[in-house]
Amino acid sequence: MSDAMDLSMVASSALPATFTFLYQRLEALLSRHRSGGPTAPEATPEVPAQLVGTLQLPLRADPDRLNVHLATLNALALSMAHYQRASEQVATGDPLLAQTLGQVREVLEDVYGQRFTFEGERRAKSGPITEHRYERVSGEVIGMEAQDTIRGGVKALIDAKSVERGAKVVGMKARVIEGRD
Repeated sequence: MSDAMDLSMVASSALPATFTFLYQRLEALLSRHRSGGPTAPEATPEVPAQLVGTLQLPLRADPDRLNVHLATLNALALSMAHYQRASEQVATGDPLLAQTLGQVREVLEDVYGQRFTFEGERRAKSGPITEHRYERVSGEVIGMEAQDTIRGGVKALIDAKSVERGAKVVGMKARVIEGRD
């Protein structure tokens, strides 16, 4: 099980905010997809205090990743509808809820390219992530690039089986890179 799937360690006091945040992101994606505007950045969401780390806002969905996960997102929205209508059912100790929220988070993290971590969890803090996998690099690959500053708990992973002579692989490129713990 990936760490994105395991929400069992979320503090019980953080669970309602976790549910609300993830459900709102799910609904925002599906709503924008239905209206034909999935690539537009999401209006700045209300980020709960229980979210650990710093998100890169506004949230931007990768349209290719969204299309890959669209059927799953629709199914997850249906499975979360009961909890949305009966918020008193959002409680720790419900394995179906924990599993569903974990699946929602895993897909949202892939679509948005950001990690969502909440109070009580033992995983890397929230923030942008990039993962690139290549058989062979013969030109230039940059995991994350900004004209000015890259801030926060970001992660860039590049896996290349071979890099040709003269090729270049760069994890992050910016005038200033400010990491935060």
